[in-house]
Amino acid sequence: MTANTSPAEQRRKHRVTIPEHPHVYDAHSGEIIGELVNLSSDGLMLASSSSFDYGSVRQVRIPLIKGEQAVDIRVGAESLWCEDANDSGTFWTGFQIIDISPQDQLILDSVIGN
Repeated sequence: MTANTSPAEQRRKHRVTIPEHPHVYDAHSGEIIGELVNLSSDGLMLASSSSFDYGSVRQVRIPLIKGEQAVDIRVGAESLWCEDANDSGTFWTGFQIIDISPQDQLILDSVIGN
C-alpha cells in the first residue's frame, strides 16, 4: 500500500479469484508457502497452514496460466495482514507486491485483465 492509499481503497482494486489455487513457492528454497487465492496488479492473497508476521517480506514464485500457456512470475511481497480462518488452522494472508520486473508485471496484468 502506498502512503496515499488507504486499506479501503486498496481493496477496491480489481482482483481475480484464482480457482485452481496454484501453489506459491519461496523463490529461494523452492518450498511451498501457500496456495494462491486471488491476485491484483499489486497484491495477492494466500491460504496457508502457517501464519506470516505483519511486514515480513518474501520473494515468491507464482505459477500462472496466460491464455493456454503456463508461466511463472517472481515477485517480492510484503505481508499486510494475516488471520486464522475461523480457527481452522488455515491462515489467510494479504500481501502487497513491492518488487516485480516489468516483464512479469506485463504477464500479471494480462492474467488479471488489466
